[in-house]
Amino acid sequence: MTYDLVIAGGSVLDPAEGLDGRYDVGVRDGRIADIGAGLDQAGAPVFDAGGLLVVPGLVDGHAHVYPGVTAMGAWPDGICPNGGVTTVVDGGSAGTDAFPGFLRRVVAGSRTRVLCHLNLSRAGLTREAGELRPGLVDPDGVSAALREHPEVAVGIKLRLSQRFTGGPCLPMLRLGAKVAAETDRPLHVHIGATVESPAEFLPLLSAGDIVTHYQTPRPHGLLDEHGALLPAVRRARERGVLFDCGHGMTHFSFRVAEALLAQGFPPDTISSDVSARSFPELRPGLLTVMNKWLALGLTPAEVIRAATSRPAAALGLDKGAGRLQVGGVADVAVLAWEEGAFAYGDAEGARRETGRRWRPVATVRAGRLHRIGPCECGKAARG
Repeated sequence: MTYDLVIAGGSVLDPAEGLDGRYDVGVRDGRIADIGAGLDQAGAPVFDAGGLLVVPGLVDGHAHVYPGVTAMGAWPDGICPNGGVTTVVDGGSAGTDAFPGFLRRVVAGSRTRVLCHLNLSRAGLTREAGELRPGLVDPDGVSAALREHPEVAVGIKLRLSQRFTGGPCLPMLRLGAKVAAETDRPLHVHIGATVESPAEFLPLLSAGDIVTHYQTPRPHGLLDEHGALLPAVRRARERGVLFDCGHGMTHFSFRVAEALLAQGFPPDTISSDVSARSFPELRPGLLTVMNKWLALGLTPAEVIRAATSRPAAALGLDKGAGRLQVGGVADVAVLAWEEGAFAYGDAEGARRETGRRWRPVATVRAGRLHRIGPCECGKAARG
């Protein structure tokens, strides 16, 4: 058997597939053909992964990748391949007005696999604030777009903060939940600085819906005024609501994250909420956020699962996405462990130090190898 590429001799880690050992990964026709020790390399290009970590291609379930149309938009191929990300999900940049352009320019024009949570507002994030005010929501148009483009539009985005709703969030959330039920697509809801508390709005969410900015320090987060997890939050998880990191610029607090971990409530998924504005601080993107969770004490397997198979499952992606699976798409990230003294900050000015972190070395997207040079992870985010 001949391969188009062999990733040879790496330490393969994929907790979803039960892989944790030294293996070769054989790629043919954009898919994983074999995983095993000592694959025949005759005639195939070989990437020597000796001493490196080989994991599924990273799935960033929350980012902003509509440049030129939204102020925060980054070009997907400028922020994803150099950080091991093979699939990225835009978090509501496009509403129904701008969705056709998103399909033509961003989805069709990117090597990275690009999906989106379509904004319930016609305007999407083309406005700095207030996209969910009356007159801008478009439930019928969103329903139609979700049905016509299920391969790209994987859910419905709602920013519930008062700044974006103009007041209480419950009316918009009820409307979004109705569209979600009609289209069998999940809600992706942004929390923090809402009028209502989570005890009021979380009961409207259903299994498969995603709450992002899990560790936000803003008012009406997941903790009460004494730092205790709200009972409504645990009840929501028990019925299948997912909680996503959604790092962003103002929503990552070590204090809140540590309190949630101490109470047995880790994030279900890890995403960056990266944008053109935040990329200079987060470069190379999602991997920086993953390194923060390593510094907080999550195991490598827990972090990899939360940035690969779990978001892939939440998004309903096809076979092999977020996994190293024979027959699945050949999306792979190759990482190196770096030893040293590294410090990370948060939105409240706090810092945490760690002696070990991951650095990206190579990304394989649908069988195509992209080597990451020592300076490439700092390339500009705009495209």
